[in-house]
Amino acid sequence: MRTSVVGTGVAVLTLGWAAQVAGQGLVFDARRVGMGGLALGRSSSLVRYNVAYRAVPANSDRRGEPKVTIPIPLGLIQFLHDHPNITKDPAFNPDSTGFNPILVVNTLLNLPIYYEVKQAPTPTNDVIFGIGRDSLRANLGAAAQIVPEDQFGIGGSSRPLDPGIGIRGVRLSVMGWLHDEVGFQLGDNLLGFLRDSQPASANTAYTVNGDGILEGGLAPSIAYAGRIAGDSTMGFYVGAAAHYYLGIAYARTSGVGGFRTGNPILGAPVRPTITAVTDYSKAGNALGHGVGGDVGVAWVSGPIELGVGVNDIGATLTWSDTRRDTLLYDTTSNALRTTPGPNHFTTKTKLPVSYIANVAYSVGLTTLGADVLNAGRGTTIHVGGEQRVGLFSLRGGVARDQRKRIEFGWGGGLRFAAIGFDVGFWTHTNSISNERGITMATSLSIY
Repeated sequence: MRTSVVGTGVAVLTLGWAAQVAGQGLVFDARRVGMGGLALGRSSSLVRYNVAYRAVPANSDRRGEPKVTIPIPLGLIQFLHDHPNITKDPAFNPDSTGFNPILVVNTLLNLPIYYEVKQAPTPTNDVIFGIGRDSLRANLGAAAQIVPEDQFGIGGSSRPLDPGIGIRGVRLSVMGWLHDEVGFQLGDNLLGFLRDSQPASANTAYTVNGDGILEGGLAPSIAYAGRIAGDSTMGFYVGAAAHYYLGIAYARTSGVGGFRTGNPILGAPVRPTITAVTDYSKAGNALGHGVGGDVGVAWVSGPIELGVGVNDIGATLTWSDTRRDTLLYDTTSNALRTTPGPNHFTTKTKLPVSYIANVAYSVGLTTLGADVLNAGRGTTIHVGGEQRVGLFSLRGGVARDQRKRIEFGWGGGLRFAAIGFDVGFWTHTNSISNERGITMATSLSIY
């Protein structure tokens, strides 16, 4: 039997593996996209990960750094043209014979904000199934290459809001924080069946191991950032912040899910096998409590700029009102059953430490730079530069993503007085494909 559609199961299994790049966060600045994702000056990324940068003077002229960037979402126009009514689009409807799970996953991994100049091809091909009463075998062809062999997942830490007030370098704020991670690992039996086309065995479990955590809350914070040596042209800056983390809610789960073949394989019912243990503290229970901090340094000397920042050091939260549930598929009643476990006990969670290190060199109308960023799950590296010539700017860059794949960026801009228009191109492999796609980002800049 042959089919040209890769099954939903394969798409789901590859979602976390392919989404690692998506977990890095969106970049709305076409100038930064054109430099391979490189952050320069007092951009949001540097201030977010290096508290010392709050004190570094913003020097727009030296690095061509805009004060405000407004994205132009041409990708939305493209997407709405291709899918004018997504609620009735067969490709996005699981109940339709035209449902395309890979298109759905790729859309989630590449939100339609940018214009896709070259879409990564969907790895469709003939999928061959050999079926008999005592045998079952699948050959996914080229699609087998996207089945992950190692653990895969998405996640990291973020700070979606941080309003506050500052006086003479001291800043008081209430920071919103979020930590989410999901990881999967295909069991040996399922991996062999999907990737290596091994025949299924009777009375055998084919499973995926999974674990995840989601927690969030607020953190009253006090921070200081200032120059301790030098002047505005050559200075050494330090910064530190202390946070008192208040956890509003959290859930952490670990489990195994899949199916068990019958004996004979297709002569007896296939039985689900699902087991999961979840610890959680819902909103309204006792708050989680913990302390942690950030540190950062930055050095500016003429055309050279260096910085290092580390966040969430020692950030361990204690949850005093944790509950535990066990989820199990009951083969007798053929239903999922949740069994309450211990209640009102104490657990601890730990926020991942994130860091950034950056260097920039600017002379005349040329700016070069590099950074290393880890937002809590995998390291990315960016190297890029910009050359300004009159009204025009030319940009280029290269990056290594969390999967250690090399991506390229290039672009340019046109500036009239305080208004600029920027275009950036970016290759990516954050899709279910082994080939690169090319994205075009556009934005307006106000200097």
